Amino acid sequence: MFLVISQRPEFLQKWISVLQNRGTVSSVSTQTQNAVHHTGSPPILAVLDFLAIEKNPGELLQGWKQYCGNAKLVLAGGSFPPQRELAALAAGVVACCSDDEPAIDMERVIAVVMQGGVWISRTTLPHFVGRLQAFSARRNEHVTRMDEGTASGLTSRQLDVARLVGQGASNKEIARTLGITDRTVKAHLTAIFEKLGIADRLHLALYVTRHFL
Repeated sequence: MFLVISQRPEFLQKWISVLQNRGTVSSVSTQTQNAVHHTGSPPILAVLDFLAIEKNPGELLQGWKQYCGNAKLVLAGGSFPPQRELAALAAGVVACCSDDEPAIDMERVIAVVMQGGVWISRTTLPHFVGRLQAFSARRNEHVTRMDEGTASGLTSRQLDVARLVGQGASNKEIARTLGITDRTVKAHLTAIFEKLGIADRLHLALYVTRHFL
């Protein structure tokens, strides 16, 4: 079961339309009293309207996480500048979607998180990678670097693409930097994901930061 949490009719309608092809969708108002005492069938994924918790996101988000049990929690609505998105991810949210996100991107987000991934926007990804690099520099000084040519199995061009992903570059930026087409970038990414057993760009950025930078 999927759960959509909001008191905005347009928000409910938009997310129910995205989720209904994947299973049963229920909705609940953000005005629900004693939310943490919810005893109904636990959802596998819940979409929470950020505008309902904006005034006190820390405390209210934790309350709704308890309400949703072990469900994957997507925060949607409003806007998500990098610092807000990073704070939400640190609190256990698996994805953030702004109000102006097109339906096709909403479906992509749901597909990623349903496969066990975490969605990070392209705007926030460089900030995330920067923090991760700083953390790795402090903690991994004694980690032996992998031999790129033999351990990863990636070609030199695939390594170039992977490094740029690790720096937070978009497909268009990678194409422009390497002098190749967007389609070629996508083909390289598909091959990289298959060779490394990685599901998405976030996991690739983590892999690159750990092994190649």
